[in-house]
Amino acid sequence: MKIVIAGAGGVGAYYGATLTRAGHDTFFIARGEHLAACRKSGLQVKSINGDFDVTPRFGENSDQFGKADLVIVCFKSYDTTTTFDLYRKSVGPDTMIISLQNGIDNEPTLAEEFGPDNIMGGIAFIGSRVERPGMVLHTAFGHITIGQWPKGKSERANTLGEVFNSAGVKCRVSADIKRDLYKKMIWNVGFNALCAILDCPAKETVDSDHTRWIVRNAMTEWVSVARENGVDLENDLVDQNINVTLKGGEVIPSMLHDKRRGRKMEIETFNGKVVELGKSLKVDTPVNRTLTSLIRFHNKRIERRDQ
Repeated sequence: MKIVIAGAGGVGAYYGATLTRAGHDTFFIARGEHLAACRKSGLQVKSINGDFDVTPRFGENSDQFGKADLVIVCFKSYDTTTTFDLYRKSVGPDTMIISLQNGIDNEPTLAEEFGPDNIMGGIAFIGSRVERPGMVLHTAFGHITIGQWPKGKSERANTLGEVFNSAGVKCRVSADIKRDLYKKMIWNVGFNALCAILDCPAKETVDSDHTRWIVRNAMTEWVSVARENGVDLENDLVDQNINVTLKGGEVIPSMLHDKRRGRKMEIETFNGKVVELGKSLKVDTPVNRTLTSLIRFHNKRIERRDQ
């Protein structure tokens, strides 16, 4: 397949590298020092599953790559609408577009821009980050869930699932990807903001009774909001997410990764979304409101610094 990796951060770089290693024709959209290092020496992957290097093509946009069979969108959620033009020329009438971004708003946004028929939702369960320009570090998990947006089965989703699985990425094809995206939000609202505030990996926050209480209540608030919004999530999903995190490897959530690099954090995609929906649905969300307020304070500092 001809594949564009739209955003070569920790998620895009790792999954794109595995697809490249499997023989697919890939193009990575990157920028800055990371782009320069990849152009010079290729992309280096340090992984719990074994290290490897790949040398695909890289650029600031995919204009010269031509029409792609698949575009995997991995940009930050707050950049979804501002990055369309970086890969627009690679999107044809039969191009599949799959989001492996955080949150629940990216698929409808992509569908509005490119049409709904070829949009797929995706969820990445992975601990990975760009450790230095030209090198991605993969520390935990690595499987994905994909599905036709917003729900239902499709032959194209099944085909794409086979592509990932044959490349060594364990992939489940969902018949209700919207619900799965709401389920993934449980982990994100529990861990992302709190880990950024405390500057620690996800597992550390549930090793302590005090911070586990915060994780649990942030998650429970989202379950209540989701139900009120018509997506029925089970109560035991909270414990499942906590237990999986306790048993897994070191996961540095994306917001902590961004904070350590002095970047804006995706709070509106996670806890901010819980607060926004909760307010509109008249569901109280005090824990998520507190976490959101603290991260917004940090983001304001970053915005003032960058002005």
